[in-house]
Amino acid sequence: MSRILVIDDEPALGENIQRMLRIPHTTVSTFIDPLKGLAEALTYPPDLVLLDMRMPGISGEEVFARLHEAHPGLPIVFLTAFGSVESAVLAMRNGAFDYLQKPFKREDLLLVVNRALAHSSLEKEVVELRERLESLGESDSAQSASPLMQDQIQKCRRAAKTDATVMILGESGTGKEVTARFIHKESSRHSGPYVPVECSSMPGTLIESELFGYERGAFTGADRTKKGLIESADGGTLFLDEIGDLGLELQTRLFRFVEERELRRLGGLTPIKVDCRILCATNQDLQAKIKAGTFREELYYRLSVVTVKLPALRDRPEDIARLARFFLERFSRRYGKCLTGSHQFYESLLKQRWPGNVRQLKNAMERLAALHPGGELSPADLFDDLIESDPIDATSEKLTFLPWKDAREHYLSKFEDSYAQAVLARCGGNLSAAAREAGVDRKTFYALLKREKVAENGENIPMGSEKAGE
Repeated sequence: MSRILVIDDEPALGENIQRMLRIPHTTVSTFIDPLKGLAEALTYPPDLVLLDMRMPGISGEEVFARLHEAHPGLPIVFLTAFGSVESAVLAMRNGAFDYLQKPFKREDLLLVVNRALAHSSLEKEVVELRERLESLGESDSAQSASPLMQDQIQKCRRAAKTDATVMILGESGTGKEVTARFIHKESSRHSGPYVPVECSSMPGTLIESELFGYERGAFTGADRTKKGLIESADGGTLFLDEIGDLGLELQTRLFRFVEERELRRLGGLTPIKVDCRILCATNQDLQAKIKAGTFREELYYRLSVVTVKLPALRDRPEDIARLARFFLERFSRRYGKCLTGSHQFYESLLKQRWPGNVRQLKNAMERLAALHPGGELSPADLFDDLIESDPIDATSEKLTFLPWKDAREHYLSKFEDSYAQAVLARCGGNLSAAAREAGVDRKTFYALLKREKVAENGENIPMGSEKAGE
């Protein structure tokens, strides 16, 4: 159903437009007060606004400026008298969709309206496709080769056919939001809005008004009524990311909404019914937070009717090479490169623990695509990044990425440092005792320490001292 708003101070014109636009699947609302029309369009964005150029109190240009700033993709058609055509043309240069000069014929009105509604529909499609592409670019989780992940995907598909609340658990970077988008896409609400809310990114004083909305005059600065994010999800899906970061007071309000599916805006008295699906996600241990008294148990059980647990990337090795190839192709196209990975390159990826999960893998592939000149990637291309996160081991795969001489030198250097320091610490900083413990003379032990090391008391060990600890 397409919604058209007419803002014109002439009642007869609004009524005439309503008669001319009696077309299927379209509703037309008229406002003779431009401020009320503006408030309506800001709060509930329509598919098209027909706007008079000259009105008392506030001009059409001012209404357009505020609407265009809040909703850049909203098509606005100016209704102009002969003397204001020039202003309408200028407005089109600033983003207005078109203009109609009064008086106009029904066929002219229908032509402009149909073009504008087609434009509005196309804009919505572009937004939806962009979201889907971004979702695929994050993890492509719906096509996982891992049995662990496939089990969770099947659970998501079954849950998507219902309106049950879903709690998505997993470490940071495992793809919780991608999973939420997948559930929304698979549900009967897929054509409705998908409204993600990052609970940890907004301060407590702001998130309540953002979630529940507010009435004009509810607090200082509330100069207009604003629909909240929950209300915006009506007919679709509300995704609450990092739900564990909500304060207790807000948890109480949220529980009431989940139970009754209605809310009151801040400063409002009238309950508003909202029909939306609720999905949540967190990387926190909510059971521990319940025991600590920082998360309400009753809210937890209402939000976790279905629980999805996403495995860490290290627990789904079947997906590592596939995701790496996907990201390499994606970022190679973005940066105008031609990059492939050797068999050894993908094998080396499997040996990493990936504490940042899919997000870390994605970032690593983007970094390679951005910095590598092109061609085939080898394990050595990963050495600089991975050497920092894992301890040096004599059998470390990463050392085999280097020439023998460099690998031997690197390993011996790390071993000598750690060995000498450990022995010296065990002997309380006494060099002679440490040398005897190591079975070498003091001079050799100094060589093992290399650069003058700092003793336990924080002072440099003097070369002529018999023992640092005495």
